[in-house]
Amino acid sequence: MTAPDLTAPLAEVEALMRATVANEHAMLAEAAGYLVEAGGKRFRATLLLTAGRLGDGDDPRLITCAAAIELMHLATLYHDDVMDETDLRRGVPTAQRRYGNARAILVGDYLFARASSVAAELGIYVSKRLADTIAEVVDGQVYETELAARSGTDAFGIDRRVPSVSEHLEVLHRKTAVLIASSAHLGAWLAGCEPTTIDAVTTFGDAVGLAFQLADDLLDLAPEGTGTGKIPGTDLKEGVLTLPALLTLEGQAARADELRAMLDAEDHLGALELLRTNGSIELTRARIEQERARAAAALDVLPDGDARTALAALAGLAAERST
Repeated sequence: MTAPDLTAPLAEVEALMRATVANEHAMLAEAAGYLVEAGGKRFRATLLLTAGRLGDGDDPRLITCAAAIELMHLATLYHDDVMDETDLRRGVPTAQRRYGNARAILVGDYLFARASSVAAELGIYVSKRLADTIAEVVDGQVYETELAARSGTDAFGIDRRVPSVSEHLEVLHRKTAVLIASSAHLGAWLAGCEPTTIDAVTTFGDAVGLAFQLADDLLDLAPEGTGTGKIPGTDLKEGVLTLPALLTLEGQAARADELRAMLDAEDHLGALELLRTNGSIELTRARIEQERARAAAALDVLPDGDARTALAALAGLAAERST
């Protein structure tokens, strides 16, 4: 069995994305196309098209839906970069650095509108599913913001400024996994798959989404020069605590007090080295493997074939981003 060749359909997705963001206003057209032209793995589109191969993979609506989802994802990136004051995205200056916060926000809004217009061509079910998904993504962002704004300790002496591991995982579920799950869901739904198949790939997408983002948590700890595209310790410097740090601070990995002292002293290099050696990376990888196993189990109900094999390979790629 060989994986489905998605070269041609992905090229169609790219072409539709470019056509969709075109605008007679030169500044808006340039800014809206900025991250489109910067490229990316188009993971969500690939997952949607692969899930579609479980049914009628030649349905042209799959191309339309894949373009809509990728544009919605890009819209969230424009807004995220403004909120996080990020300098680089996909190896180029972020839109907010290039065009300013106001324009970046407006361009994100524009992309949401254009993506919604494309999705509307696919009917009420697809439009509602995507609208509900983006609402949950925004809810996750609000939740993360509320967690970051907490201060002090509670009645049990727990530092409320630090999210718990469970809170962090909930943020990742809402901000990342739901859109990946909807990509798989809509691919199977548009291809005319049976409800059991649609449910299976939706669960698969959720697990892959969590594995994908947890693997991203490890990229900040990777040694320099490993091709991750990130400068080691960036999250730590910006006060972003990912799963390895949170596992340590909860006492699930060693040297919690040392890490807390380093973070308080803004000793980011010391914290980086501590997290590389205290077992928190191994614990995070174990959680990634849990999600990959959940994804694999969801595929058990599917018939053997190229599409199932390709989905399993995508789960592996998502989980291996940290290596």
